[in-house]
Amino acid sequence: MPKEALIRKKAVAILTQTKWVSWYAPKVRFHETDIFGVFDLICWEKSSKNLKFIQLTTLPNLSARRKKIQGFFKKNGIRQKSAQVEIWAWNSRQKSFKIEMI
Repeated sequence: MPKEALIRKKAVAILTQTKWVSWYAPKVRFHETDIFGVFDLICWEKSSKNLKFIQLTTLPNLSARRKKIQGFFKKNGIRQKSAQVEIWAWNSRQKSFKIEMI
């Protein structure tokens, strides 16, 4: 199973090729580093100025991450359509991401 840093590197490469600028919090030992405690990447599209939040995971953990995001929305009273949110699940057999919009 690939490490989180490897999955993030692959995702950032794909986003860069498709004209997105991405940022992720630097890893700090023994501290939470997710954006809002949920997301791994925040991305900005250069041409349209759209923002999106991405949660990276592996395919077996897709359902758990979906529930984590939906719980975050519910807890904070956020409408799901107020921001573009995606889960990118790495499929190690096919060596590609399954991308799910939330």
